[in-house]
Amino acid sequence: MKARLPAIMAAVLSAASLHVQAAPAPPPGQVIHHSPASSRLYIGSPSLCVMPDGSYVASHDLFGPGSKEYELAKARLYRSTDKGATWQHVTDFDGYFWTGIFVHRGAAFTLGTDMHHGKVVIRRSVDSGKTWTAPVVLAEGEWHTAPMPVIEHQGRIWRAIEDAMGGTKWGERYRARMMSAPVDADLLDPKSWTFSNPLARNSTWLGNDFAAWLEGNAVADPEGNVVNLLRVDNSKPPEKAAIVRLSKDGTTATFDADKDFIEFPGGAKKFTIRQDPQGGGYWSIASIIPERHGDAGRPASIRNTLALIHSKDLRTWETRCVLLYHPDVVRHGFQYVDWQFEGEDLIAVCRTAWDDKEGGARNNHDANFLTFHRWKSFRTLSRKDDVPMPEFTGRIQETGALTLNGVSYAIGRLETGAQAFSNRGYRWQNVPQALEGKSFTRLNGGAKEILEVTAKRDTVVRIAIATGQTPIDLAGWTAEKLEFSYDDSSRTRVVVHSRPLEKGNTLRLPRGNWTGAILILDEN
Repeated sequence: MKARLPAIMAAVLSAASLHVQAAPAPPPGQVIHHSPASSRLYIGSPSLCVMPDGSYVASHDLFGPGSKEYELAKARLYRSTDKGATWQHVTDFDGYFWTGIFVHRGAAFTLGTDMHHGKVVIRRSVDSGKTWTAPVVLAEGEWHTAPMPVIEHQGRIWRAIEDAMGGTKWGERYRARMMSAPVDADLLDPKSWTFSNPLARNSTWLGNDFAAWLEGNAVADPEGNVVNLLRVDNSKPPEKAAIVRLSKDGTTATFDADKDFIEFPGGAKKFTIRQDPQGGGYWSIASIIPERHGDAGRPASIRNTLALIHSKDLRTWETRCVLLYHPDVVRHGFQYVDWQFEGEDLIAVCRTAWDDKEGGARNNHDANFLTFHRWKSFRTLSRKDDVPMPEFTGRIQETGALTLNGVSYAIGRLETGAQAFSNRGYRWQNVPQALEGKSFTRLNGGAKEILEVTAKRDTVVRIAIATGQTPIDLAGWTAEKLEFSYDDSSRTRVVVHSRPLEKGNTLRLPRGNWTGAILILDEN
């Protein structure tokens, strides 16, 4: 009997292990820092710089409801002395937001704002980032930026920035500007810096589809002129960027909307452009939108695919290689990458939204990881080197007639007063008697959820779609005379639509507006 005990115990342990959920795979790259969604502190504004002593330093700020981003923002600084293999936390900063690190004349500097829409501030380190001066205010008022490149060209250093004094709403308030200083000036002296005139956005540009420009890149064009190449927020692909031109002394910025919008993969999200030191044009790492995700919502919200892109002339860009990918667009993201050349390699830090043992990031924007990456021999990469791009697979759930496949949904009971969305407190109102008590998929509002259904038998699929929001493709769907609402300020109506689905067929529900397609199930 005793001889059999270990085998019996092994069998019990093996059976028990089947009930233990496997730990999620770590994100790609080397994790520098993890901030779980439960902390309500999200990873923002990654910056990476190679110090004069050869070490790497990386920083990020913290945003979200657990932060003090609107009062005095906090940030963290890390160092690696082994080429990014391991990282050590060095210090925390107060008054550090949307800030980038750069090296100039043997010293390191940080330049950004002290809080969300705060003052422009700068710091200096003369010991490769170990210690820093107190922040010096370069400009009062309200400003916006990100960790953007600082370049040296024609006797000046240049850095793009936006002021946030053109209104009160996101987008309309951002005015494109450039700040510059003589290369031998004291960068901690506010008098050293020149700011160009502000350029406000015009909502009629791009056929009335221009919401904002922001997070511009200072870069020298092939003719040797400094330009500001900015992210553009528009409602649908193809993504765009804008090229603002600067006078040689940095005082005057101009823009021609008829010729200076360009198509730019990933242009609706922050990107960093650098000129190849070997004379091979320009490179960027951008959050592009593969064709398969073109219907996932507003371009700025799609962040699950990171790619290396290249241009010979700053105007025509091609995707060279897909570097990182996840098939889910709702809670996975690779964004705001800051990167540097290192010989034949590119090194980078990324704001990454990924799975963790607590259930993953709140959404693709509110990232929970800072990760480091190295891409070797980047100039030789091509589409043959793309990372695997598997099709979407989510959480499978069975009902009587359907198999549901989605990432982030819950099953709720449809009745007046019930919670409508997982991430908002809105409640259903005026639910018709014919729908009372039925099950529905409770989604995250605004997340553009993917939800696929497969028919286990011939059935009719019913969804509720909001009216008065971004139009979505409802070809094949028939509107029913059933509607209800939820208790937001607009008392938004949702209308029921239906279509037949034959046994064995799979249907991806339409998406693209804020509510998405709310699936109504006949089985309770």
